[in-house]
Amino acid sequence: MTVDELAALRAENTELRRRVDLAASELAALRAESLARRAEVRTLAEAFPSAMSRHALVMGMLRDVRHHPDKRGVVSRAIRKLGRAPRKAVRIVRERLR
Repeated sequence: MTVDELAALRAENTELRRRVDLAASELAALRAESLARRAEVRTLAEAFPSAMSRHALVMGMLRDVRHHPDKRGVVSRAIRKLGRAPRKAVRIVRERLR
């Protein structure tokens, strides 16, 4: 290798290390924000009433769907979610049995 090639490789290596350090710092910031949001959601969840009747829950959901501007999207997501429910239930049961 010539001196110029070696210098070019060192410069490229320095640039790549700088980019990796920059990405690592951005990931750390995103993790911190994620933990803050998770804590906020937990606080909000604790503020909800601990018990809600199924009837009230279903009626509230139907009311929300009735007034939602993207009814077709809501219904299609609900159907897809219901399709995944059995697989998720099996996975949860398997994890608990371990």
